[in-house]
Amino acid sequence: MKGVCRLYKEESDLQESHIFPKFVINYTKATGSKYLRSFVEPDKRMQDGIKRHLLSRKAEQDFSTREKWFAEKIFRPYLSGNTNLGYDENLYYFAISFLWRILISELESDNIKDKWYYNELLKTEKQWREYLLNGQIPENYNKVCLLLTDRVENSPTDLKGVDFYLTRIMDGTIVDNKTQTCLLIYGKFNKFIFWAVIKEYGDENTLTDVLINPNKGTIKVPQNLSYFPICSFLGNRIKVVEKMTLPNEQQQKKIEEEILKDKDFWDKEIGKSLLNDLNLDRKI
Repeated sequence: MKGVCRLYKEESDLQESHIFPKFVINYTKATGSKYLRSFVEPDKRMQDGIKRHLLSRKAEQDFSTREKWFAEKIFRPYLSGNTNLGYDENLYYFAISFLWRILISELESDNIKDKWYYNELLKTEKQWREYLLNGQIPENYNKVCLLLTDRVENSPTDLKGVDFYLTRIMDGTIVDNKTQTCLLIYGKFNKFIFWAVIKEYGDENTLTDVLINPNKGTIKVPQNLSYFPICSFLGNRIKVVEKMTLPNEQQQKKIEEEILKDKDFWDKEIGKSLLNDLNLDRKI
């Protein structure tokens, strides 16, 4: 379809852009169900993830180059057991390009203009777009983080589905609080949690292990994380997932049939995650 590319601001044939990278969709299906479900529509099964007409072919190619780098240098190595991951400027670009797509989607949501942080999002989008176009590091919104998760061995809370959320769920949203003292842009897939600090809460000095250097650095797992805004959000988000409306009876039956037909289901990542959560529940 014809429209204005959200990156280049030029009239072009818009591609059906994935909010979550294609390699993530492929991996998630290969290691679990061939269908995906969104938070908003649990009865709707999607084979290709969430898509929007956002970008021109040129912009898609720009993003694809960095997605390929991330898949080859970070995503697959970590999932294969590498816990010492060197990186260059491509990681910072990939992280911002991913969070920028989530930001663009949020800016198109209903009632977004009524939010206290709307103008801050517009400023963020402008600075991030400039960076994606010409490499100019954002002046204000430059604290971008990546936390790598793994199988949950112990859960000190009574939360359910912790492992499944931290290692399988795809999610993206704006994070704020009632006192308007914190604002983050957040996105995750599989064992990779990204966020950017838009309004500083006050203990950003605790982000050392997860902060992405715009030029180069090394991710060493396990990482230390005590940053209150993201820790609090993750706990609350897992509760939201736990209380989500289940698929209707017909869809649940289809899921059961799908599992029964797949002899290797419990050996896949999704099966291991579900079993681990069951074991964690027994410890509560």
